[in-house]
Amino acid sequence: MDKSGYFDRSRKDEWAFTPYTPEEHAKLDRFLDAAGISPGAKVLEPGCGTGRLTEKLSARVGPAGEVVAVDISSGMVEECRRRAGGLPNVRIVQGPVEEIGFPPHHFDAIFCLCVFPHFDDKRKTLRLLREWLAPAGSLTLAHLEGSRILNRMHRETGGPVKGDRIPPHPEMQELFREAGLRIGRFRDEDDGYLLVAYPD
Repeated sequence: MDKSGYFDRSRKDEWAFTPYTPEEHAKLDRFLDAAGISPGAKVLEPGCGTGRLTEKLSARVGPAGEVVAVDISSGMVEECRRRAGGLPNVRIVQGPVEEIGFPPHHFDAIFCLCVFPHFDDKRKTLRLLREWLAPAGSLTLAHLEGSRILNRMHRETGGPVKGDRIPPHPEMQELFREAGLRIGRFRDEDDGYLLVAYPD
């Protein structure tokens, strides 16, 4: 099974579908604050899944903003459309974000929640995300758990995600440097992972 098929089958799993708890909402609000996402922003959300974060992003950027939610899984996109498709400032696209293509410097923010480990070519993907980011924009990687827990979860899950991991921070620093991105904020503890970077 490829990754798109794996995520198609996972769309009703608790981790993908269940509404966020109040504690998770509070953590995500802190992540969005750190990313500097504000009313009127144009935001790209790779790996939107079932649209739980898409709803929060839509509310945060408001009617003058735009959220482009993308996912490789047709099943996840179907659920996202049910949840967030009626929001006027949201556009939902199915396919690998690396193959969709956007104009240079189009987005004020790119927010990757629980998706970065699943990019097969992280170096290529970071270069593309950097190209689509406005000069004063931010690229954020966030997870509700730290890399130690997340990497172990993927190993134990097996299948198409067995090797999907967050690289050690020195490797991440090099990947971001090569892509023309400067890491401004970083935190990796068991209760969450946050990395916010800016164009050099």
